Amino acid sequence: MVAAQDVNGSFAVLGQVREGDQSNRTEAPVNLYGKLGVDRFLHGSEIDSYFRLERDVAGHDDATELYAASARGTVSGVEAKLGRQFISEVPGGAFVADAGRLRFSPGSWPVALSVFGGQPRFYEPTYGSEKVSQDEQIVGASMRTTAFRDGTFSVGFLQHQRDQRTLRQLLSLTGNQVLAHVVGTPSLYGTASLDAKTQNFDFANLGAQVFLRQARLSANFETTYYKPQDQGERLTADPARREDPIFELFSLSQMLRFRGGLRQALSATISAYADYSYQRYERQDASFVNGHLGDVGVTWLPGGDGLERVRVEYYSLEGSLGHVDGGRFLYDNFVYERIVLRTKVDIAAYSKRSNRSATAVGTRVGLGYELAPGLLAEISLEGNRNARFADDLRVGFYVSYDFRYRKGAPLEHGDAMQQVLPGGQPS
Repeated sequence: MVAAQDVNGSFAVLGQVREGDQSNRTEAPVNLYGKLGVDRFLHGSEIDSYFRLERDVAGHDDATELYAASARGTVSGVEAKLGRQFISEVPGGAFVADAGRLRFSPGSWPVALSVFGGQPRFYEPTYGSEKVSQDEQIVGASMRTTAFRDGTFSVGFLQHQRDQRTLRQLLSLTGNQVLAHVVGTPSLYGTASLDAKTQNFDFANLGAQVFLRQARLSANFETTYYKPQDQGERLTADPARREDPIFELFSLSQMLRFRGGLRQALSATISAYADYSYQRYERQDASFVNGHLGDVGVTWLPGGDGLERVRVEYYSLEGSLGHVDGGRFLYDNFVYERIVLRTKVDIAAYSKRSNRSATAVGTRVGLGYELAPGLLAEISLEGNRNARFADDLRVGFYVSYDFRYRKGAPLEHGDAMQQVLPGGQPS
């Protein structure tokens, strides 16, 4: 650590006391998130780590741990990374794996090469049974162009096997291109994946993003094709992968998805947005399932400086089980020195195909205080009312700390007032 030139880290503790979701017992889940990095450590090497720990301090269902730690160094233009790390070199899902990875990107070459291999690790979800890591291996490579100024293109290969049996041999192509001299500076991107083992066209998407500066309007459009691997001789149960046994079980075809979004700055303090997506797949022979999801909203900055934020949103979704219409109100206040106030109200009315209907209400109020530079503590009160809970009251807390130390310079801290809840929006 003495040789380190740059140490950075962030930590967050998130907890709540509530009535049991699965029983009438009181639950008190506490989650600890953290990441710590050391840069320029011994001949320019770097160390990165991340972890998430969960424990119910009320004494029920001790559960989830997730951690990753790896070291990275560069010698003669070859970058090596070794340890438990996130592997997302090719489309087909990210892995947390005990793995090694090499990247080779000489300045005189128009391409960069990457090879990797290792053993995936699985972790149990917040609710449900534990996922046991199995005898699995992944190995793959990718090649990316470096010769284009406004775009990149890459090809990749991933082989995934379990118990000496090959699950996938995934070939992929990915690209993005910015048309810098075209009105709106459109950015085009796309991905395609083919499972060579089953001859199955697994996944593809194609999208475009445009920004019209004078109109202060941005737009994004995307279409996605998704078909998990063919089942073959037996169903392959595998969590969170392109192999999707649940989708295979309930669908006879691929899924198609179309989505579009607009962002419009109406003035210096008001902006509006709208998003819509449509999904379609065949559940039974000649019986198709269509899904619709859309939302529109307005964001207002009362002072124009971002110290107050108001967002009002309407959303609607429709699927095979029924229809939901809802509204959401969010308010964040950073006006007062070292104090942050967050408020959220969400009201949703749903109607099921079974002719059952109800309205669910969720509210949250949080009050935070910056105890020291980079250190924010917040308490929150959450109240919910729905068909399952007539009066659900929850008390929670959130503590976050962010720092960076550079040798020979004062200790730096992130903006504690702008910290967000892990995995979510500020409110």
